Amino acid sequence: MKRNNEKKLTIVIGSSRLGANIASYNSQNGVYTVIIDKNPLAFRKLDSSFSGYQIEGDAENLDILNAANIKEATEVDVLTNSDNTNIFIANVVLKYYKVPLVLVRLMDTTKSVFLDDPRIRIISPAILSFRSYKEIITEKEL
Repeated sequence: MKRNNEKKLTIVIGSSRLGANIASYNSQNGVYTVIIDKNPLAFRKLDSSFSGYQIEGDAENLDILNAANIKEATEVDVLTNSDNTNIFIANVVLKYYKVPLVLVRLMDTTKSVFLDDPRIRIISPAILSFRSYKEIITEKEL
């Protein structure tokens, strides 16, 4: 893993395609990265250059979060395939561990009302896809 001068620790929860890509990207750019997933086979999605740590376990378990060194985390990305799980974990991370930046994937953006905190950024596949659509249509019209 490349190192930079800033001490950063990003924890990625959920080794989906998005989670694996984010973890691999951060690792390649010198960010100390830990990725957590319940399914050990999910880690196969990580790039071969990933040099961070993989933790098999349920991030709803405080022991797993502590094993990931969450008290030192500067960013936590909560990217499981369940909005309810993501909301729960994000709130634990914010309230119990005081992480300064939390990214949360939500499929149903109406649930964002449960994440009312300035430290949270929401990633919504539907919104991102719609933005891409508008860009494509705009380019086509030029």
